[in-house]
Amino acid sequence: MRIRYMLALAALVVGAPLAAHSFQKPGGDQLGDTLREYGFIPKNPPTTLMTVGSLYYVDSGAKHFFPICIADKDDIGESLRSSPSVELQQSLERKGQLATGISIDIGWLLKGSANNNYVVKVNYSLTDVRVEEIALGANWQIFGKLMEQPHCSQMAMRYLHAGGYVCQVTSILSATAEFKLDRDTQSKLETSSNATVNDVKDIMKRAVESQGNQDVVDKEGRLLAGKALQYGAALTPLCLAPTNSRFSRVVPSTALGRFWNYVLFNILEPILPAKGDQAGHAGA
Repeated sequence: MRIRYMLALAALVVGAPLAAHSFQKPGGDQLGDTLREYGFIPKNPPTTLMTVGSLYYVDSGAKHFFPICIADKDDIGESLRSSPSVELQQSLERKGQLATGISIDIGWLLKGSANNNYVVKVNYSLTDVRVEEIALGANWQIFGKLMEQPHCSQMAMRYLHAGGYVCQVTSILSATAEFKLDRDTQSKLETSSNATVNDVKDIMKRAVESQGNQDVVDKEGRLLAGKALQYGAALTPLCLAPTNSRFSRVVPSTALGRFWNYVLFNILEPILPAKGDQAGHAGA
């Protein structure tokens, strides 16, 4: 036992500075960093499949969601609240456009550049940002109904020991992507191109649909994704915890938090006496 304590202490001494250094480094994910600031875990790729109140397995890196059991719409009922998120949308706008990873060649559109390639990146920003949420009390009631289903409770208990987190979703952030070129490219097209605005939009539309695999619509001169997608989700503050666990299961939002949870759950908890009166659950 003494050796195990010494090993745990050594891991803390060696690993803590490394984790702290990693935490201080820029994330490099502008959208993800902003969502985390507001308490959301980024959903990548964004979908329309998530439902508040549902139970998910989230991997230890807090990057991927796997549905365990889905809350019934009748159980959610009038507990669901929805509102625009003006503050978050303004925060994203202040930080500039986001990268789609999609590029187009507009060299042939520029005057005197018929034989030259001029590849530019298509960017996007999020508009019509909305948040759907459900109160923790209503979430707790839904959790009770879900766990009455044998397949749900069995899978939840199984994944408690998979190294990640079993939690309910309390709120979901949805938004519509608007696709555009950066200002420098737009200015260059305005001064050095014979192409019309519609020509450029048509090129962008085809590129996003083919390379990004999503529908794009031209609405009042703006290129928008065909439908709103879910870009982030917030989870219950406390997730399910194994019976007799000493530490609460809380999904981390930083590299330092992930490291600390690893120390708690994989180094300290196995060598400490179990708590007989602590049986964790979601929504509590």
